[in-house]
This record gives sequence, C-alpha cells and structure tokens, in this order.
Amino acid sequence: MELISASCKARATGTRRVIFHADDAWLARINSGEFPIFEQIKSALLAKSVACQLMKHGSKPADLALADPVAAHIMLGGPALFGPRILHLSQAPIWGFWYLDELGVGWQSSLRLSEFDSHLIDEERATYFFNGVSGYMLRENVSLEPQEHRMHGALQGAKATVFCQAQDRDTADAAYLTAEEMIRTAAEFDTTSTIYVKLSLDQSKDERRHVMAVTQDYPNVKLSEASVHDLVEASDLVITQNAAAGFEALMQKCPVITCAKSPYWHATLTAKTRADLREALEYGTLAMFDFPYEKYFYWSLVKHGFEPAKDVFAKRFLARLYDKTMWR
Repeated sequence: MELISASCKARATGTRRVIFHADDAWLARINSGEFPIFEQIKSALLAKSVACQLMKHGSKPADLALADPVAAHIMLGGPALFGPRILHLSQAPIWGFWYLDELGVGWQSSLRLSEFDSHLIDEERATYFFNGVSGYMLRENVSLEPQEHRMHGALQGAKATVFCQAQDRDTADAAYLTAEEMIRTAAEFDTTSTIYVKLSLDQSKDERRHVMAVTQDYPNVKLSEASVHDLVEASDLVITQNAAAGFEALMQKCPVITCAKSPYWHATLTAKTRADLREALEYGTLAMFDFPYEKYFYWSLVKHGFEPAKDVFAKRFLARLYDKTMWR
C-alpha cells in the first residue's frame, strides 16, 4: 500500500477512494506485512474500482484528504473521530479478530454503548464458536502479546491476578482506579491469599518500576511473567482497567473486574471505587456464576467483529463500509 506524503496527491480527485490514516506504530506494522488484512481490504476495494491509499495520521496530506467529499477514511490509532465517512479499524482482544467502528477504538468505540441481550443469540452457534476459538487459543497459547510457555496447573492458586497496562492518555481518561489502587486493594482484602501481578510490554520503564515498588509492600503479592492463560487458570478472579487480558480471561469463564470504562464491561463487574473493588472481590465469583460467556463471545467477536480468515470477510467488510459511506 503506497504511503502518500505529498499534498498534491492527497487532494480530492472526484472519484471514490479509501484512505488509511495510520500513526507511526501502525505504519511500521503495515510496512512489515504483519497483518494480511490490509492486502485483503486493498484487493476487495480494487475489485470495486476503489483506490486504496495510506497516509500518516495528522500529516498535511491526511488533513487535506479529510476534506474530500467523496473519500472514505479508516483510522488506525489516534483519538476517536466521528464523521460521515470515517471508520476506525482495530484489533479485537482475541487474535485474528478485528473491529470496524464508527466512533473509535477500545472504550471509545460504539461497542461500549451497545446493549448485550443474550436472548437474541443462538446458544448452539455461540457454544460451538466459543469452544472452537477458546480451545485453540488456550491450547496453542495464543495472545495479542508474546507469552511464556504454558505450565498447565503448575502455578499456585491465587485470589486474583492484576493485569497492568500502559498508562497513556487514553487509559488515564478512562480509568476509575490506578494500577496501584487495584494492587493495594486486592492485596489488603485477604492478606493470606496470593495476588499475582503481570506487567505489560507496553508499559514504560517508570510505570514498571512503580508497580514493582508497590508489590514489594506486600508479601502475598507476586510479580509473574507466566502466560496470561496460566495466570487466569490459577486465579479466582481477574482485575484490570480494560486490558485485552481481561477479555481473554472470559475464555476460561473467569470472573473479571474492570476498573475503567471498558468495551467489554457487559461481561464483567465494574469497580469505580476501592469499595466497589472490595465488594467485587467478595462476591464476584457468585455474581458471575451463570453469566452466558459463550453468547457474549459470539456477540462481541462475530456480531460486532470481523475474522479475515473467513471467506465472507471481504463481503462483510464492504457491506459495513458502504453502509457508512452511503455508497451505492
């Protein structure tokens, strides 16, 4: 996909085109060929005689292209942005699935504002899908971040695992509790129970140092580099702000406590205060005992997401794009 860096090439041409607006991280990923989805989209668009271009988010050519009354725009990274022909493409919390959203990504997406009604989801289809996806991901130790080899039950049982994440502006704007508050609350809730803490590769050195310093205040808190799947398996509950690891925990039907605005809050207990978190630690397992995890997985990843590996991907992607742009 050609990177447009000259303003003269970004001006309106009077013909349909789809422009990807990518930040530096996404530009590097696209150039590396890490994700085949972009070539799949490009091929699907070319079959419809629609040009496909790539621009750096926030650059002069990108800002100029946004004024094109015919072009459609797909944002990769960057803040939420709404417009008549703007969509946001992002990875879902489960590897191999993607979202194409009108409002933004993560907690700023329309998914957070959508209503989950389990009665509208076919149980047989949902169960088949859930078992297939979760079985593969857990068996092959697949995650969005690289994981240590599975230990399969070797970890000591724990009351909870706290999954940390980078404290960028996006996370800070959504957070109810900080990583320190989550760790201290969990550690002090039951000083005789183990609490695991897993750092994220996206965290800065200062963030990692701070979390490590907090964990040293409690003998029952253990930093762990174990696979996210092993940590979930060993824990009664999972605590996170809105990290992808929290969604991954749903594959093992582990109760999750989210401490920030989250796109998957429908399947979790939400703690807005430390008192909320203590209550969730006390009653979370019972409260989520009969939650329909299979149906939620299907609702989030199939009804709202896309799987590029499926033959129907191009058809579904184009249908969503044309519906947004009102192209005929």
